[in-house]
Amino acid sequence: MNSAASNTSFEVAGSVREVGRLGVQYSNSDTAAHDNLAGGGSVTFHSRFPTAPSSITLSPYAFAGSFVGNPTVMVPDRDGFAFYSHQTIPAMGATYWFGSYTAVA
Repeated sequence: MNSAASNTSFEVAGSVREVGRLGVQYSNSDTAAHDNLAGGGSVTFHSRFPTAPSSITLSPYAFAGSFVGNPTVMVPDRDGFAFYSHQTIPAMGATYWFGSYTAVA
């Protein structure tokens, strides 16, 4: 790296497999249930992958409340990915999903 570098991440050559963590939480402070609430986030890989991941698998460690399914992965690239989920939250309720991702390129 030198002063002309456009980023500060290390770029991995060859095949790579990375495991990391992610989570999403929802709460509803209303006295009525709400359908189809959207939530999500993003993950940045520890190093830049040589290509976009060929697969990203999400596995739950813990979830609670009315959480249904796993979050959905979107827009994966060499640097990371985004994720989202839509949930129905009961009145004065909360839910969460916490898990891991395994990305392979």
